[in-house]
Amino acid sequence: MPTFNPNEPATDSDLKSAPVRDNFNALKAEIDAAPTTQQVTDAINAAVADKPTNDEMNGAISDAINGTPRNVDGIGTLDIGISDPPTQGEVQLILEKLNDLIRGLKRNI
Repeated sequence: MPTFNPNEPATDSDLKSAPVRDNFNALKAEIDAAPTTQQVTDAINAAVADKPTNDEMNGAISDAINGTPRNVDGIGTLDIGISDPPTQGEVQLILEKLNDLIRGLKRNI
């Protein structure tokens, strides 16, 4: 199989058909060996055929996010002293703070 030689024909040389023909045949062989647009498209489609679509990925990401708790940095600490035994008011404050935390952690309410 001939290979392309960019030095053939040499500048100012007598033109001989064989080297020029070899160059043309080598270039044609390179062009013929290159994949067509359809072949490239088919290869890409085959490579991504078993991959999820953007909508499927977005759904999976949303599902994953919905399965995680929200950020509760905005819920303050409960800075009270507790007596022994605790009073009903102290227990009520603890209950309210616990409910705030539970509501804060829930993503879909």
